[in-house]
Amino acid sequence: MGSIPATDSKSYSLEAALAIDREQREPVELRVTGTFPPLLAGTLYRNGPGTYRVDSKTGSYARSHWFDGFAQLHRFQILSTDDGNCRVFYNSRFQVDALMEEARRTGDLKAVTFGQKRDPCESFFHKMKTVFEPSGFNSNPQLVNANVTVVANMPGMLKHGPAVPASSQFKVLTCLTDANQITHAEPETLEPLAASTQQELHPELKGQLSCAHPQFDPETGDVYNYNLHLGARGTFRVYRTSASTSKTEVIATISTKPAYIHSFFLTEDYIILCIWPSYFKGFGASILWERNMLDAMKFDPTAQTQWFVVDRRGQRGVVAKFVSPPFFAFHTINAFQEPESKHTVNIICDVVQYANMDVLHRAYYKDILSTDGEVSNFALKRSETPMTVRYRLPRVPIQSTVRTVAAAERVFEFESGELPTINPRFAAKRARYHYCTVNRGRTSFFDAIGKVDLETQTVEYWESETAPHTPSEPIFIPDGTGEAEDAGYLLSVVLNGETGTSYLVCLDARTMTEVGRAEHNHAISFGLHENYYSAS
Repeated sequence: MGSIPATDSKSYSLEAALAIDREQREPVELRVTGTFPPLLAGTLYRNGPGTYRVDSKTGSYARSHWFDGFAQLHRFQILSTDDGNCRVFYNSRFQVDALMEEARRTGDLKAVTFGQKRDPCESFFHKMKTVFEPSGFNSNPQLVNANVTVVANMPGMLKHGPAVPASSQFKVLTCLTDANQITHAEPETLEPLAASTQQELHPELKGQLSCAHPQFDPETGDVYNYNLHLGARGTFRVYRTSASTSKTEVIATISTKPAYIHSFFLTEDYIILCIWPSYFKGFGASILWERNMLDAMKFDPTAQTQWFVVDRRGQRGVVAKFVSPPFFAFHTINAFQEPESKHTVNIICDVVQYANMDVLHRAYYKDILSTDGEVSNFALKRSETPMTVRYRLPRVPIQSTVRTVAAAERVFEFESGELPTINPRFAAKRARYHYCTVNRGRTSFFDAIGKVDLETQTVEYWESETAPHTPSEPIFIPDGTGEAEDAGYLLSVVLNGETGTSYLVCLDARTMTEVGRAEHNHAISFGLHENYYSAS
């Protein structure tokens, strides 16, 4: 693609997809140009922040951090036609109407958030009062802002869905965040149905926090996650829920300093919980005082990153521990294991890594919207630049347990992007490529999709030919040939900030060229994460 000059953020409106207060409850057909190959027939679900502000009786209430935007679900239904193309239908729905109404009515919200800034004029007495107010489980899903990921038919959660025929592809949608608060929605209308916690899966899963990115066994569909109970010695409980029986088993218990961990690794035989030193101050108690997670966290550059290797097939629990220099990460990319000897394997872990937690503070709306001027003001500091990094965990025992702590070996690193995804056929296997969103400095947000080659350590880009557009997480759909790893297509929702409208783009993953797009008459809010489910 040709180079595109930097854009004045004042003339490129990200506001169109950040402050959108509309939803599309009834499906509408999008205008398709080009081709959506019939093999793409299926459903793309998307979760993420919708609008961040509402009018209130006191004027206006606004969320300050992107991760706290009001949850909105999106559904793209892709239907094959007889002419070798597809029709695309779209609907969406806010998930927290009651929460938004409370903000309208009172001009304030008291619940713990990810990064909402507190009123600097708030009195000491009021802060103390909120520390002792209960903030436990809320049974009303419209008051639970689970706005990060969405999964259809998650094991252990089917009971929260509506009564549907056994033959129905979708039983229920489950929405997750990094708190132990879960919501469920109807798969077609996206209507909020129920709220739950991990404790209904297993009585020991009573901790306050969890992981928004569970891992799934690519063969059985079993789901893995962790539950974190805050305290002087934080307790991470790693668990598995069976896809066939819905029963949950705690497979490892790890006691260590509590930290904010957004994702983890899975290989054929192991779970790897990597605990980078994004620690909660006061062992988590400061969350109650700050009323948000971000101000309650502090990165410790003197601490080591800890890698706990958990046996997910047997009953051995933690079988090995490694350490590496400190870093921060949101998203793991992939992991796999390779034989090292008759009794050991090497585990390879790929991750999008940062030098510290500075990137979390760059996700405030005032920075994303770049309200203070030019896009050049948004230039990323080195600590905010996403790096693809590969680590090797050597000589992990196949049948025994290693009691000594070894060093995780850094294999390579290079600049890349965020929100990484891979060809799902290569989950827990050696993969050459991953796909991501990239900020190339042309807007104050993402402005390209990257194809990252782990062999050559290079990145190939797709971006708008004319002016920069803003893509979301790219989702890979294999083309069914079973040939090359990159034989397939990418789907991404893209904002055209010049027109204030959005489109679903389809790219050929081999060439990173556009083959089709489905255009909407309005902007679609930026989501965080998607999941695609084939109709076949």
